[in-house]
Amino acid sequence: MRALRAVSDVARLRLLRLCTDQSTSVSELAAATADSEPNVSRQLKQLAVAGLLRRVRRGQRVEYLPLAESGFQQELLGLLLARLDDNEVGLREARVRLRAMEAAGRNPALLRAASHEWLQGSRLGRSLRITIEGDLRRDAEGARVLARTAHPELLQLLVEAAGSVTLRARDKHELVLLKAWAADESAEIAVRSTAELRQQGRFDVVVELPLAAELGDLAQFATLLGRCKSSLQDDGILCCAVPYELLEAAEVAPFVKLRQLLVEQSFDCLALMPVEAEGRHLLLFRARLRARRPVLESAASLSV
Repeated sequence: MRALRAVSDVARLRLLRLCTDQSTSVSELAAATADSEPNVSRQLKQLAVAGLLRRVRRGQRVEYLPLAESGFQQELLGLLLARLDDNEVGLREARVRLRAMEAAGRNPALLRAASHEWLQGSRLGRSLRITIEGDLRRDAEGARVLARTAHPELLQLLVEAAGSVTLRARDKHELVLLKAWAADESAEIAVRSTAELRQQGRFDVVVELPLAAELGDLAQFATLLGRCKSSLQDDGILCCAVPYELLEAAEVAPFVKLRQLLVEQSFDCLALMPVEAEGRHLLLFRARLRARRPVLESAASLSV
């Protein structure tokens, strides 16, 4: 009965599956599941007391592994894991982070990055996908798409819809995480650092969803628009989001200010869509980059 009670919670069942995949520590499991170390430790202790996991010390490192002995608990463990859906969202996300940590040699800095906002399903991610899905599917169909977003809901949509997908990673932590996520997908997905993208040419569609802490003022947002512009083909589509409160600091209405910023960067605004979830209020927008004037034509007009 103790074993049955221990696996009655879906979070503990997920931890049991992860420990069966490979020997894993509390800190790694906490980062992988975006949970606190004390909570994960308590759940693992319940599974160990129930006889479903064993605790093994390897030097300074303590790992959790599945039960080695045969008997009722091992039979129950096999039955439970056979019934657990490998495509369950939380399990897939946790496995991606564990693979990324392993690829980085269990780097403590990556543990912190993995437990941040990256590749965690959320209400905000679902709201963004619902809001933009129809338009983004049409924009991305058969197109070359460049994307940077931490939301797996939008990444999955792009994999389903686009002709080809390239994911931009701002630093080595993002690079490792995104490569681990891409390895789990059947589609061919390229993952490139910002420096590598300078050699990639321009894209038909750019999707840029910055993290909450990455836009502190309108100057940073203008810089982001300029970078997206340099990555787009003429008439290319930009799908982006800006915190509503950032625009509220301007002297004009937020919608008016956003349109002004887009015009300054040679974008025509196609749609503005407010999205609110989990305490964040974003203005999601689609914009088309106007065709660049040829250099020779510009020089001729100046000489007349």
